[in-house]
Amino acid sequence: MNFAEPHDPNKKNNPHALEILIMMRNEGIEDAFIDCLMEHCQRYEGLKDLMQMWFEESDEGEKELIIADLQETLDDIINAPKEPEERPYLHYEDLKSIQHDIHDFKNKLREEVDRQGGITALARNTGIPQPSLSRFFSSDSMPRRTTLYKIAKALNLPESAIGFKWTR
Repeated sequence: MNFAEPHDPNKKNNPHALEILIMMRNEGIEDAFIDCLMEHCQRYEGLKDLMQMWFEESDEGEKELIIADLQETLDDIINAPKEPEERPYLHYEDLKSIQHDIHDFKNKLREEVDRQGGITALARNTGIPQPSLSRFFSSDSMPRRTTLYKIAKALNLPESAIGFKWTR
């Protein structure tokens, strides 16, 4: 991806990244978020792809979900370790057990969220969009460390409470 590539104004379905960022700013998306996107979208093609999806989407609810995905991707980029990490090897035959572990972990965490005011309060206290939190708790995907740290901080939980072995 290169900002220096010539842009054809007749290609309405393939806008330049800068044009998408300007549209985002015009729709009221925070400057800090847009600045962070601008800083990283040249190096990370996935960001540009999500930005393109946002541009093409007409449903406001879906656009919010795409913004949440962009934020999660930026969080991963910003919080990525400087050196490669050694991660546990996942055996295919262990996937059902891992899925069960993840589900149980998220259910226990959700109980604490509900005790402390629910998803809406958590969204307000973490800055994570409510659709992203709902998807986080309803999916069987491995939780991101950055998301867990934000949740733990908002709930005043010690880091040990979110030290889940399958976080990525």
